[in-house]
Amino acid sequence: MKYIAEGATITNRLLFLDGRVKENIMGGGGFYAYTALRMCTDDCLFLSSVGKDFDDFYGAWFDKNGCSRDGLFVRLEKTMYNDLKYFPDGSYIEYSIYGKKYTDEQLAEMRKSGLVFLGEEDPEELKKQSLKLVDFVSFIDEAKGLYTSQALTDENSELLIEHKKNGCKIMWEIPATSVEIAHEAYLKGGIEGMKHYLRSIDILSINRNECSIIFEKETDEEIIPLLKALEIPVYYRVGIDGAYMIADNKEYYVPMISTVAKELEVDPTGCGNSSTGAVLWAWCEGYDPLMTCVIGNVVASYNVRQYGPFLDMSDNIREEMLKTSEEICEKLKGNTQ
Repeated sequence: MKYIAEGATITNRLLFLDGRVKENIMGGGGFYAYTALRMCTDDCLFLSSVGKDFDDFYGAWFDKNGCSRDGLFVRLEKTMYNDLKYFPDGSYIEYSIYGKKYTDEQLAEMRKSGLVFLGEEDPEELKKQSLKLVDFVSFIDEAKGLYTSQALTDENSELLIEHKKNGCKIMWEIPATSVEIAHEAYLKGGIEGMKHYLRSIDILSINRNECSIIFEKETDEEIIPLLKALEIPVYYRVGIDGAYMIADNKEYYVPMISTVAKELEVDPTGCGNSSTGAVLWAWCEGYDPLMTCVIGNVVASYNVRQYGPFLDMSDNIREEMLKTSEEICEKLKGNTQ
């Protein structure tokens, strides 16, 4: 496959403050990134560790959209399924519906196989774990682009460097558990320390909050020059304010894009992952930085229209998405002239 998204598959049960419950919502960062790739191209594959019940939740979507299951590692009895409980300040907690005992057994089985995909059940254990790419690194050999949020251990970095020699571009979306590690790399070595830490990465996806922790800066005006200094393309996400594509010491800003009426925007969960997956595709296909950033934001605008991923990955939707992106890009160019 030309494009690959690797990461977690996590079904969610959403628990709202008003007592509403939404069950069996497809999700997980890697899965959302894959749905973005699938909107952009048929030639893509999802790599994930899943349970024997995967098809109960994801089978209809995979079949409807002609998606391959060749990258699924069926090694668990149950696919991860979390309760996601929201609080008044917008924060949330997430935990397995199967309880701590099953979560511990699940993590142990994943570690035994050398393939670890976690939600938020045990971040401290994830920090201790030396993650391995050995189960799927060979997929990189023939790929044009890979989305991943695996931890950048020295072992992982060297594996990525070795296996992308045929030209595969690695898009890394920094996971929450790596933010403090990146901060330490910056404190010890400054920008050069960060560049070494990111040595295996071709494109970085990161948000404002993550940057504020790593660089100890608060504003975009302070953060963007530091991202430029990394000397790799960066997709810098700034929440409801939109996103920047940073390349060749320049930044290209795209405000948040809505392609439906506001009342039809249902759930932003996974929009960061989906926009990042789309940016990987657009960049590898040779779009300029502004258009790349627009495509990422437009694909996210489809993701926000329902709980879980957009349901229709047909050619008509792809053509509509690209046409919308072209029109928005032309308007933005006109506004800057």
